[in-house]
Amino acid sequence: MFKFLLQPRWIAITLLCILLLPAFDALSQWQWSRLHARQSYNKDIVANINAPQTDLSSLLVAGVGTKGVPVANQWRSVQLKGHWLADKQVLVRKKSMESNAGFWVITPFQSDTGYVVMVNRGWHAADNSAVDSPTVTPPPSGQVELVGRIRLVVDRQKARPTDLPAGQVDAVMPSEILPGDQTISDIYLEMTASRPESRSTDLREIPVPEITEGPHRSYALQWILFGIMTIIGWVVLVRNEYLEQKNRQAELSL
Repeated sequence: MFKFLLQPRWIAITLLCILLLPAFDALSQWQWSRLHARQSYNKDIVANINAPQTDLSSLLVAGVGTKGVPVANQWRSVQLKGHWLADKQVLVRKKSMESNAGFWVITPFQSDTGYVVMVNRGWHAADNSAVDSPTVTPPPSGQVELVGRIRLVVDRQKARPTDLPAGQVDAVMPSEILPGDQTISDIYLEMTASRPESRSTDLREIPVPEITEGPHRSYALQWILFGIMTIIGWVVLVRNEYLEQKNRQAELSL
């Protein structure tokens, strides 16, 4: 009664199901691997955020330019003393917060030990448009004690635009904002505290990253479910065809 499985149509259906199963399994394994990578990434974030504060100078090693910071220190809270280079401040455009358009306010900070690090003092809402530069309250002058989270600088993926308004940039690229041997080029800081206060009321603090696993677990289970449904669907089709042929033979025998 199952000789119909040798028909070209049924051979094609069966082969399609056989090919779909390893494809669904591969997609599921891919999502599991992405989940595990995300869990590991989240673990590193939490560990570094909760790590004790340390002086930024203690993490500096020979690297890009004159100094750099190992990538494993991203999200680590560091402290340093120095003063703001307010006249070198820039705005990073197209940075939204809670679906509102705005800018990151990046101000170079000259440490007492000689190096310069870019600091994201906070987010400022756009005024009339994302093209116009808003008026940002300058940071205080004189000696400042600063605490911030380490963020890695992402390598530029496209050419630096040349048509931006004065004082605006498209990304945090320290070596472009303030070229020089003393500028730390591979990291910047997200300011979390300062003394005296260096974040005016027109700036909002950059929030800590949201620790989530993303949709990878549900996607992995979804691909497994598709595989199970494929098997069940094939069995149902075969069963229906079998019953239909059985009924047809019964009618012919009458």
